[in-house]
Amino acid sequence: MAAQPTSELTPITSHFDASPAGVLVIDAKGIVVYANPAAGRIFEQAHLEIVGTPAEILEPEAWLAARVTIKSGAPQLGNRLRLDQCNVLVNYLPVYADGLVRWVMVMMGDPWDPEQGSLYPEPYKAVASQLEAIMESSFDGLWITNNQGVVVKINRAALRLTGLPREKVEGRFVGDLLDEGNFNGSVTLEVLRRKTTVTMVQHLKSGKKILATGSPIYDAEGEVAFVVINDRDITLLDRMRRQLEESEAQLEQFRSTLLEKQLEEMSDDHFMCRSRAMKEVYEKALRVAPTNSTVLITGESGGGKSMLAKLIHAKSPRAQGPFVRVDCAAIPTSLFESELFGYERGAFTGASSRGKPGLVELANQGTLFLDEIGELPPEHQVKLLRFLEARRMIRVGGSVEKEIDTRVIAATNKDLAAEVEAKRFRHDLFYRFNVVPLFVPPLRERPSDILYLLDFFLKRIGEDNQIHKQLGPEARTLMLNYSYPGNVRELENIVERVLILSPGEEVRPEDLPAEVRKAQDHSQDLDWEQGFDLRQRLRDLELDWIREALRRLGTQRKVAQHLRVSQSTIARRLQEEEDSTIH
Repeated sequence: MAAQPTSELTPITSHFDASPAGVLVIDAKGIVVYANPAAGRIFEQAHLEIVGTPAEILEPEAWLAARVTIKSGAPQLGNRLRLDQCNVLVNYLPVYADGLVRWVMVMMGDPWDPEQGSLYPEPYKAVASQLEAIMESSFDGLWITNNQGVVVKINRAALRLTGLPREKVEGRFVGDLLDEGNFNGSVTLEVLRRKTTVTMVQHLKSGKKILATGSPIYDAEGEVAFVVINDRDITLLDRMRRQLEESEAQLEQFRSTLLEKQLEEMSDDHFMCRSRAMKEVYEKALRVAPTNSTVLITGESGGGKSMLAKLIHAKSPRAQGPFVRVDCAAIPTSLFESELFGYERGAFTGASSRGKPGLVELANQGTLFLDEIGELPPEHQVKLLRFLEARRMIRVGGSVEKEIDTRVIAATNKDLAAEVEAKRFRHDLFYRFNVVPLFVPPLRERPSDILYLLDFFLKRIGEDNQIHKQLGPEARTLMLNYSYPGNVRELENIVERVLILSPGEEVRPEDLPAEVRKAQDHSQDLDWEQGFDLRQRLRDLELDWIREALRRLGTQRKVAQHLRVSQSTIARRLQEEEDSTIH
């Protein structure tokens, strides 16, 4: 007995076993994988014996047409096929799986007389009825329009999406439906204009948001005969996406708030540093604090820019007002405008029914701190510039302009002048911020502050955790010699780690992190009595210099230029060190 049709097709082909119209299914290799009894009668052989037969042998003309549908993915309707036994009208319909045309359904309906042109509609009506049933069973909305843009057929799912009755849609020109405001754009008209498949997002009068794809169906002359449109409701998906982005933004804001609470516990004494460099920064901050001037704080991450901004606020006439921190790097691009300026009720899908004030509005009568301003996307820089120029804003979805009285402080770890040169940051926005620039030098450039900060953190963290320990002299020396690439934040983290994890009452060198122990001066551990390997000492020192230069400059090319060697030398030394570590 011949093979049965593949199980993947059973849900489709089972509907055609009793059909009076002949139905064949041909796979992409040209093999007939299904034939119903009516097809057997047309070809005058048992239908199960047809299964497994190459279509080219069974009917060459039908196979040629089926190949066109396999390659193009376009249905062919109303073709005429001359057979030895009879002549029939044939439709070739693509059957997709995993986004590809896997099979072609050949539906042989009306017999026709080539000389008299007579048609016998009853079998064709049965096929049409089955096609309509398949169309109505689709969860997605389906439209069929003719080449004039008139709706020929629409299924129940599409009517449900539009909220319109069938009699208000079928038989009407889609342009009229568009003019009535039922949707904001017509995929049908775009397909007819471009003569190709078109996909667009549409907003319906019913309030739903859909993804519509229109595909042209060509006639024998290659002209568009029909347009088939598939509508998929993405309202819920879009709402869930917005809610997820808003939740992520809120989570990031909660983290920022938690960080602010931790920073608030630190006293102003944190700024009473010993180094001349920091004293100058501190003095400038105190001088600018009583004014309303915009301040731009620059410096490496972890150097204390946020604390300096809080200090300026605390020493200003706005000290009793809010200090609102905006982490420009943490807010998703799609939510930035609504988070910064707020939104009115109903401004967008998923918006709060009461509306929401933005961070700018919350900073009224206080200080707005724009942290990591260098990460602000270009499309939002112009919106922020308008606010800085006029100190006025409009909520998203609103029409009322509000005047905001706030002092603006910005901070970044980037070189904004270089960002302007690279056209990643607007020059006019840069000059708006760069009224009073303050540069916080990295901790490695002010080593006299390290000892004071060590004692400060030992005391504060010890009191918070009820731990009373001291740094031993050797551990203190190692801490003083370390370069702290993470600046003050790294110093604080190291102190907290060793206080909690060290076993004794005194922190010893072995209690310190490995990177701190490695940073000690190599000249201090030379064994002058026993001797030492000078070449190895020089290699270690050379590698330390390369690592430090790489940390400061960022790339091997810049390191090579700075140390006046070739880039291959830098790469080779780093690779040798990595290989020795692995082995």
